[in-house]
Amino acid sequence: MIKSVYKSQEGRLIVESLYRKTLAAHLKPAYEQLFIPTEIARTHVLRFGEISKPPLIMIHGSVSNSATWLGNAADFIDHFCVYCVDIPGEPGLSEPTRMSLQSDAPNQWLTSLLNNLDIEKGSFVTMSMGSWYGLNFAIHNPEKVRALSMLTSAGVVPTKTSFIFKAIFYSLLGKRGQKLISKTVWYKTEVPSELLEFQSAASKYFNPVMEPFPIFSDEQIQKITARVQFFGGDHDSLIDSVKTGARLKSLLPNSEIHILKDTGHAIMDQFSVIKDFLLSA
Repeated sequence: MIKSVYKSQEGRLIVESLYRKTLAAHLKPAYEQLFIPTEIARTHVLRFGEISKPPLIMIHGSVSNSATWLGNAADFIDHFCVYCVDIPGEPGLSEPTRMSLQSDAPNQWLTSLLNNLDIEKGSFVTMSMGSWYGLNFAIHNPEKVRALSMLTSAGVVPTKTSFIFKAIFYSLLGKRGQKLISKTVWYKTEVPSELLEFQSAASKYFNPVMEPFPIFSDEQIQKITARVQFFGGDHDSLIDSVKTGARLKSLLPNSEIHILKDTGHAIMDQFSVIKDFLLSA
């Protein structure tokens, strides 16, 4: 495991300060901040709603944190207790300990986290890299996952080589390159100014995951017993959503696949559909 994910301690403090600022500005719905010990890393969690309700775990994507879900937690708290989780080694408030995706650490981490939160079985809403974590957990612990809704997903087909080359080239262009990467990822989605500010700081001070995402085998995916829902954009610059959806459907015939027209990698407008799916699971 790699422990130094920031380029400097000063940079870490700047990134974490921006995240704390975003959290402090969020007043409704109310949440509780938890710092949960796990076998891998101390993990920051935002908990929304009543503990007595069924658990819903939300896992963000790469170079991000649980602020991803602040605008959407309210969609679910009437029916679920929502746990928004910061992946360790990402620019959140969890311990900056990066897990090798080739190891058992990702499964150990999430299993330990849910055990320490007293969650025996839950539903999941995940995004991009977070969907890789969700799939990996559902493969290793099928009995612990009721439903899995994924807003794009790594791990089903390889990341597009064209994006990798663009990202490397754009990273050499400073602020202009950051804007080009953001445009490539977000496509036509309007990006809030505070998110652009955070992304700019993260690009400057944070070392993103460069390890290729392991691709799950047919046998692994077919171990999943939970209901599965997938959303992908037809203009996703990172992942081939059409191929991802087709492979999931062929291996999990009961899965629900949505390929969204004129949509990129960022998908932030499907939460009413997700809620209906989760409630029917």
